[in-house]
Amino acid sequence: MIPLKTRILGFDRAQKGLYYFGKHSNKGGLVRNNDGEKETETSKLIDILAKGISRRQFLAVSGAAGLSAVAVACGSSESSDTTVAAPSTDAPVTEEEIGGEITLWAWGAGLEGDKTKERIAYFNSKYPNVKVNWEPLAKNGYEEYPALLARFASGNAPDVMRVLNFQPTQLVAEGDALLALDDFIAADPDIDMADFLAPTVLGGQVNGKQYGMPDNTEPYVIYYNKDAFAAAGLEDPQVLFGQGKWDQASFESSINALMSKGGMKFGLAFEAWNYDTFCFMGGGTVLDSDQKPTIDQGASPQMLDFFAKLVKDGKSPSPVVGGGAQLEAFRNGEVGMYLMGPWWYGALAGTTKFKYDVTGLPSFNGVRAGKLELGSLAISSASKNPKAAWAYVKTVTDTEGLKIWSAVATPTRRSALQAAGFNDEQWKKDAVAMVEAGTFTPFTTKGSAVDAAVSAALDSLWAGKSTAAAATADAVKRLNEALGS
Repeated sequence: MIPLKTRILGFDRAQKGLYYFGKHSNKGGLVRNNDGEKETETSKLIDILAKGISRRQFLAVSGAAGLSAVAVACGSSESSDTTVAAPSTDAPVTEEEIGGEITLWAWGAGLEGDKTKERIAYFNSKYPNVKVNWEPLAKNGYEEYPALLARFASGNAPDVMRVLNFQPTQLVAEGDALLALDDFIAADPDIDMADFLAPTVLGGQVNGKQYGMPDNTEPYVIYYNKDAFAAAGLEDPQVLFGQGKWDQASFESSINALMSKGGMKFGLAFEAWNYDTFCFMGGGTVLDSDQKPTIDQGASPQMLDFFAKLVKDGKSPSPVVGGGAQLEAFRNGEVGMYLMGPWWYGALAGTTKFKYDVTGLPSFNGVRAGKLELGSLAISSASKNPKAAWAYVKTVTDTEGLKIWSAVATPTRRSALQAAGFNDEQWKKDAVAMVEAGTFTPFTTKGSAVDAAVSAALDSLWAGKSTAAAATADAVKRLNEALGS
């Protein structure tokens, strides 16, 4: 990781909130570094990128900063032109002919680090003449994103990087920082995009072009205490989900019975930052395809009111909590169900005194839907070795590459799901069903501004101080301000 001393804006997936790195002060609107020094070109660039800027602004600022302060801050003495011509992909190249070096920007901790090494080894078994210089990230892709922005601004961007959710949209719209992959895909007979789950392909597109190759996805699901369900005389949610009977009525009756008969303090736990998941569950939306606020329309107010009422009635703990708090409540046997992504399934193994399992989200209004977290692999438009970068991206996202990665996350290819045994366990089948039914709020160039605006508006709802109608109306006002509409 390239250390950044200046104050930079980030986004935490676990908290869904804004935060800053390092000790800092902010007087008179100036961004200052740890030593109280005046705002640098680097910090200016990162700050406006986080807020959302035009392509012209990006090029203007990065052009100036890339030749001076940004290059120094990012550990590079080299400069590069900010306008990069797309490389030719017409001539086919054999695996033996592809060589040189590429830089990989990806997570590097724990199991993810082990599997990244395994994927690099798999790639080198096919492309032995390419050296992969892997830069392991100490933190997740949201926390490291400001440093990635600085790398692009300095002309020192990695060749291949993992990008999450809104990041491709922002990087493309504000500087053409990523390379469109469409020509590579069209010229490669081994690529079958139909093998990828459709929502994951859409998640890597910007303005109809493919900038991210689907790498992994995570839906949202329901963890449940099997022992508590049995004690309450309730039918297993997996069975109900498979029968199409896991709906609002069975969900509500389960919450009530878990508390009255199952010995649970709360029937359900969830986090406030998953507000969009709640909207989607009933067929609601947050923004429409034109990025106009819709959270006050359709099923969204109804769904938010449903979850807020659970808190008001003492059936759910307050959702305004730090990351991990609700997981611990479930682990400790206080909560009968927990709405979260499936990534905690393995981590819970051997840590509970009860049997647990996972199934899909209940349907509301006859709709089965939920939010998707999306991860893609992208290539810098400034890469000096784009063909080797593409070789890496396509190889580690083929069936075998994604099978390796399945130990970390849900694969995006149907063939990889089959190869990794996702069709052999019911909870995994249910999670894949939620991927198929998954959606996401249209990504904007404003980064986390949408989440920040809605979360602030809904605080009063979770506290029981406003109605869903009033809170969503406030959310629309805040969204319009955040989006500049």
